[in-house]
Amino acid sequence: MTNLETIADADADIAALVYASGDRPDLVLCAFARHLADTGRRPCGLVQLRDRSEDDVSRKVMVLEDWQVVDAVCKQDGANGDHCSLDSHWLDQMGAQTAIAIRRGADAVIVNRFGPLEASGRGFRDAIRAASETKTPLVIAVPQFEFVRWTRFSSGMTVRLDCTVESVLTWWRRVTRSGPRAGASEQRVCELK
Repeated sequence: MTNLETIADADADIAALVYASGDRPDLVLCAFARHLADTGRRPCGLVQLRDRSEDDVSRKVMVLEDWQVVDAVCKQDGANGDHCSLDSHWLDQMGAQTAIAIRRGADAVIVNRFGPLEASGRGFRDAIRAASETKTPLVIAVPQFEFVRWTRFSSGMTVRLDCTVESVLTWWRRVTRSGPRAGASEQRVCELK
């Protein structure tokens, strides 16, 4: 699959919420999801609800289509088993369900993370493509260390956001304004080089 098959346009409909180790992207995405619901919009996707104090092998995830919080089973990674990641097959299923919700007419998409699964054509890759094809606004959390890979994946055709609620809401207002595409004058990632 080529990058052009993933991101179909450059209308600022897709935004990367870029975060560093001290940022809390889950809280930003939860606040944005709540804003969408409070204003009568229908979000889809998922947000991981991390508690930095928990050391168990499960993670709570909010599935936005029905606002259900589920325990997503994690698998231990790393030589010492000190890192836990969500089950890749479960994420593939969630990505497929989100792509279906997008095609049914969701107002916005929230994807908890961009990572190796999406870069390899799995996880939420099809949901990202569906959002691009349908021009459904999508925000995805991208770790700073993955930003170069995200830029290659998206061919630079997305907007880069700081990891703040204000940044996401400003982007949201721009892409949902009626009339000509408000985001057309924003600089894309590929223009920043």
